[in-house]
Amino acid sequence: MRIFSLRILTLLALYFLCSHKAEAQFTEPVDSTQYHVLPDPSMSEKYFVPDIPKKWLKWSQFEGKAFSMRIGFAPIVDYVWNGQDNESKEQVGEQESRFDLRSGRMTFSGDFKFSNPLNYFLSVEYKGFDRGPEDPPFGVTDLSLSIHLNKILGKFTIGKIKETFVYEMVGDAANLPFTERILNPFFQSRSIGIKLMNGFYDERMTFAVGWFNDWFVKDVSFDDNGNQFTARLTGLPIYQEKGKKFLHLGISSRYNQAAKNLLRYRGRNESNISSYYVDTKDIPADHSWSVGLEGLWSYRNFSFLSEYVQSWASTYDHSNPSFNGFYMSGSWVISGEQRPYDKKAAYARRVMPTGTSGAWELVARYSRLDMNDKQIEGGILNKLYLGLNWWATQHWRMSLGYGLSNLDKLDLKGTTNTITTRLQWIY
Repeated sequence: MRIFSLRILTLLALYFLCSHKAEAQFTEPVDSTQYHVLPDPSMSEKYFVPDIPKKWLKWSQFEGKAFSMRIGFAPIVDYVWNGQDNESKEQVGEQESRFDLRSGRMTFSGDFKFSNPLNYFLSVEYKGFDRGPEDPPFGVTDLSLSIHLNKILGKFTIGKIKETFVYEMVGDAANLPFTERILNPFFQSRSIGIKLMNGFYDERMTFAVGWFNDWFVKDVSFDDNGNQFTARLTGLPIYQEKGKKFLHLGISSRYNQAAKNLLRYRGRNESNISSYYVDTKDIPADHSWSVGLEGLWSYRNFSFLSEYVQSWASTYDHSNPSFNGFYMSGSWVISGEQRPYDKKAAYARRVMPTGTSGAWELVARYSRLDMNDKQIEGGILNKLYLGLNWWATQHWRMSLGYGLSNLDKLDLKGTTNTITTRLQWIY
């Protein structure tokens, strides 16, 4: 089975890399250093907060006849303070308060300029949004090649890439209104596999499908590791005033074959340094199905974003527990800017400040994770988050957020108060 799959992957890669010239390029921005609305170089020295002059970074871009390259950077530093009651400490242990280098990422992206350009993307990272405490602190986060096939199939990507499931996963984590994702129990951020993505109906809809299995970077066989199949379909039923008013709707699905016949759902308290607040532990199972619904309404400097995920586990004892999570968030950019919508990637980008004092954004979110069903008692986490983002320049962001978490677990109800501060520079 492994040899057969390797042959199929090799043949697919060779076929697509040698395919003929495409009629139109479909560009999918793949990381937070590629923008739908590009930074304005003339603004770099006009902000109240000094930014690195663009001329200092000319060395980071190269445009040649055979290939191009752009080097990007994303250092992110947090300070997290936690205050718990006794019940919370009994549930999850005492949570520390400290500084955290949340991410130290360097990216390399560009094109090999064949008749049909071949896009490449590489990111190496210290810690980061997608690395757990059991993982090595430094490693390769992304490594992929992409090529445009045709108008119908769109863009084909192979390598270590994001799965096509859940809005807050598909989007740039560093540029979301809130500082951390909440639906982590339902997806694996990066996997090795293939993906197809395209836009249609005058760029008012997109589809993305993927197949993933990264057994050969783990000490397991192809069958024991399990396959993951993901799909996402989005639409823009409302898109008016040149994007100042829009409604984005989406549905996604994920089929996950259990690795070594075990499934596990777990999530932290919207913090990189926290323990796992909800955790089902290992569940003997064959596979799981997850379905996600997403909606984003935006009018000028106001927006409302919500997601819901339901997951069903197919267990060997036929109890088949199900788990779910959702969040509802609102954003108000006080200074008047809007988070611009990227039709090709099907999500909204970062706030790009237009005034010298930057852009100020108020954020509120309510979220819930329910990992209790049948005999499984993984806990129920309810979280309120209130935040203030200052997009000081087109690259600097400073955030202050307060979180109130209530955890129902082990026949106890514990409360955690969290204050998170963040400083990031994305280039």
